[in-house]
Amino acid sequence: MSSTPRWKSIALRLWRVALLAAAVFAIRGSHQPTAMELTVERVRDFFPAAAVLTPQSGMQIVKDESGITLGHVMQTSPEADDIIGYSGPTNTLIALDTRGKALGLRILHSSDTTDHVAEVVGTRSFFKQFTNKKAAEMANMPVEAVSGATLTSSAIAEGILRRLGKSATTSLRFPDAITLDEVKKLEPQAAKLRESKTHSGSQEVLDAKGAVIALAVRTAPSSDGTVGYKGPSDTFMLMDATGSTLRGIALRRSYDNEAYVGYVTGDAAFLKTFDGMTTEKIANIDFNAAGVEGVSGATQTSYGVAEGLRVRALALLKEKEAKWGWWSLIRWRWQDTGHVVIILAAFVMAFTSLRGRVWCRHLHHALLVIYGGFIAGEMLSQGLLAGWAAHGTPWRNAQGLVLLAVVALLGPIFTSKQLYCHHICAHGALQQLVAKRLSFQWSLSKRMEAIFSKLPFVLLAFVLFSVGFGLRVDLNSLEPFDAYLFRVAGWASIVLAVVGLVWSLVTPLAYCRYGCPTGALFKLLRFTGDADRLGMRDWVAAACVVGVLLFTHA
Repeated sequence: MSSTPRWKSIALRLWRVALLAAAVFAIRGSHQPTAMELTVERVRDFFPAAAVLTPQSGMQIVKDESGITLGHVMQTSPEADDIIGYSGPTNTLIALDTRGKALGLRILHSSDTTDHVAEVVGTRSFFKQFTNKKAAEMANMPVEAVSGATLTSSAIAEGILRRLGKSATTSLRFPDAITLDEVKKLEPQAAKLRESKTHSGSQEVLDAKGAVIALAVRTAPSSDGTVGYKGPSDTFMLMDATGSTLRGIALRRSYDNEAYVGYVTGDAAFLKTFDGMTTEKIANIDFNAAGVEGVSGATQTSYGVAEGLRVRALALLKEKEAKWGWWSLIRWRWQDTGHVVIILAAFVMAFTSLRGRVWCRHLHHALLVIYGGFIAGEMLSQGLLAGWAAHGTPWRNAQGLVLLAVVALLGPIFTSKQLYCHHICAHGALQQLVAKRLSFQWSLSKRMEAIFSKLPFVLLAFVLFSVGFGLRVDLNSLEPFDAYLFRVAGWASIVLAVVGLVWSLVTPLAYCRYGCPTGALFKLLRFTGDADRLGMRDWVAAACVVGVLLFTHA
C-alpha cells in the first residue's frame, strides 16, 4: 500500500497547525479589556452617601455631597487581566475606607466559567477574608480558595492582591509625590525625576546629562500603619542609583504632634543615623543593638520614623525578590501532579501492549473517571480552550492542566493518535466502561450516521463564530464535562452527561461520535487514514477561520 510522501505529510501538519494558530489569533482579536466605567450607583452598596467619584492615581475618590472623602474604589482590570482562572480573567471592584482598609469586594465582570463564578459569588466567606484589612496585611495572608472553583477563586484573589499591591505605591494619607526641589536639598546635582521601572512608587534621579545618579524613595504608603506618638510619618529616602544603599533622609510630612516633629527635623545627628546603611541592614536592623537613639523629647515620634524606614527597606527587598524570574510566579498544585501521572499513563496505554489487556484497560478507565472526573474535575472543553485563546493560559497556577492541553493538541499531529479522547478524557472513559453492557445494541443507518457524525464539527464552528463575534453563549452548557463537579454544574451539562451515557449503553461512544466539539477539534488535527490528506473538513475549517479573522480585524 502506497503511503503519503513525507513532504506532503509535513506540509499538511504545518497547514493544520497554522490554521489552529490563526483561529487563536482571530479569537484573541475579539477580546476586549474587562475594565469598565464606574458610576456612583455601583459603589453605593459600600458608600450609601456617595455623590461623586473623582479620579486619583489609578483609583477613584468617593465623596459625599459636601465634598467629604468617604473612601476609595478601584478595579482589578486592566492590571490583572493576564491572571487567568479556569478559562479567563475576572474584574473585581475593591472598596477602601479612608484608612486604606478594604470595606468589601464585588465582581464586575468575569470571562471565567459561569458556573464556577457563581459558586465563588455564592461563597460569602471568600470575600470576607479580605475585608477590614490593608494591602500590607494581605500580602502574606493565606487565601482560602472556594472548593469546586479553586482556579477561579485563586485567580480572583491573586488579582485583588496584585491590584492592592499596585495601589500600595500610592498613599491615601500622603498623596503628594516627591518633588525635584525636595531631592535637590539632598542631591544638588539633581536635574530631573522619572518614574522607576524597577522600584514601584520610586523615582530615578537624573543629572543634567541624563545619567541616573540616585533613587528617590519615600516610606509611604509602607509606613502608613506605623504610628509614632499620634500618627504616621512620610520620610524621603535618597538611595544610591541601584537602590541598595541609603545616602540620606528628610522628613516630608507627619500626622504626629507638631512640636515633636520639630524636635526630629532639628536633630541632624538622628537624621544621619542611617546614612551609608544597605537596604538589607536597615530591613533587619535591631535598633538597640545598632545604637539607634531616639530624639530627646520626641522619642516615640523618632522611633516611628525609624520604624518607617525599616518597613520601607523590607518592602524594597521583597520587590527585589519578586523580580527573580518568571519561575518564581509558578504555583504547583496537587492536581498538576495528578495530571502528569494521567498523561504518563496515557502514553503507556497508547504505546505498549497493555492496551490489549481488558483488565488493564478497565482499571485505567476507572482511574480516569474517579480522578480525572470526580476528584480533579478538570477536563478540556470548548469553554476552557476558547477562554484560553481569548485571554491566555493559566501557566502560573495550572501547569498540569496546560500540559494536558498541549498533549491533546499535539498528540494527533505528531503521533497520529487521539491521546486525549482515547486515553485521558474521563467522560470518554466512562462511556467505554458502559459500552455493550446491555444485550440490546442499536446503530444509526448509514444516512443518519453521515448526518450525526457531522454535528460535532457544526458545534465546533458555532463555538468559533460565537467567540469571534462576541456572542454571549455559555460554551460549557454545550458539553457535559462540568457535570462531574455536580455542585457547580448547570442543568444543561448534567442533562447532556446523562443522555450521552444512556445512549452509550446501546450505541458505543455515542457522545464522542455524535456530540463532542472538543473531540472534533482534535480530529481535525490528526494524521491517520482519511485524515492524512487535505480534505473538505480542512477547507471548511479554513473558511470559518478566515471569516472570523475578517470580522475581528476589519
